[in-house]
Amino acid sequence: MIRHNSSIYNKGFTLIELIIVILITSILSGVLLTIMSGPMTQFVQVEQRANLVDIAETALLRMTREIRLALPNSIRVNAGPEIEFIRTVDGGRYRSKVDPTDANIQCSSKSDEKLSFSRDTDCFEIMGALQNLPGTILTGSNQTACLNQTALCLVIFNTGQSGANVYALDNIAAISAINSTRITFDNSGVAGFKFPHKSPQQRFFIIDTPVKFTCDGTKIDRVFNYNFFAGTGGTSNLLVNQLSNCTFTYNAGTATRAGLVTISITVRDNDLGQQVTLLQQAHVDNQP
Repeated sequence: MIRHNSSIYNKGFTLIELIIVILITSILSGVLLTIMSGPMTQFVQVEQRANLVDIAETALLRMTREIRLALPNSIRVNAGPEIEFIRTVDGGRYRSKVDPTDANIQCSSKSDEKLSFSRDTDCFEIMGALQNLPGTILTGSNQTACLNQTALCLVIFNTGQSGANVYALDNIAAISAINSTRITFDNSGVAGFKFPHKSPQQRFFIIDTPVKFTCDGTKIDRVFNYNFFAGTGGTSNLLVNQLSNCTFTYNAGTATRAGLVTISITVRDNDLGQQVTLLQQAHVDNQP
């Protein structure tokens, strides 16, 4: 007679045991998911906000870096809002007298050695050397070339006030010749124009183009290469979009402190429902 060991056939899970295990596993998974979902959601939101911060910070740094190149007292905030300024490409200090024995000096001051801003054309020596001018330098024969932006412009003592305001063409002339040590300027072409003031600290600035950052509430465009005397034309490039708000303010400097530009932008991702607001300030030179 063959006897069967019944214990062999009793091993394994019953259906009830299997259901209980599945139920317990589901409960534990739900608890774990509840515990982990919060940190995971926060991690994703932090990453999304970090991307928005990166977008806003890049735009702010781009604007403030260029604003710091502004001609002293040329920054102005217009409706729109927009912030506008005239960009300098170089500058320095000039020597009010030149060497009359230097055969390379070809300007009207050669006879009396002294620089005169009341002449239609004259030249001056640079104290030191120019640092930032490009290899190809645009020059022109009269002030009109400067106003048409076919030549670099020379600006002396821009205070932004009446009689010394570059936007009113009070103190701007074309550069007709330039090298690392000497600049010749040309005031002719506009009847009766003369530089109204000398610079007490003998400073000069070379400018190339106006620039403005315009905001329509949803994006900021950089506009350049336009006739800032007429305020028309130009080339527009998108700087940043996804905006829900932007503001520009400018506190003009005084004799004891620099000017201060403040820019605030709010970048928003409507799909994610996230937004960040960043504020950036930049001190700008106001000493003409």
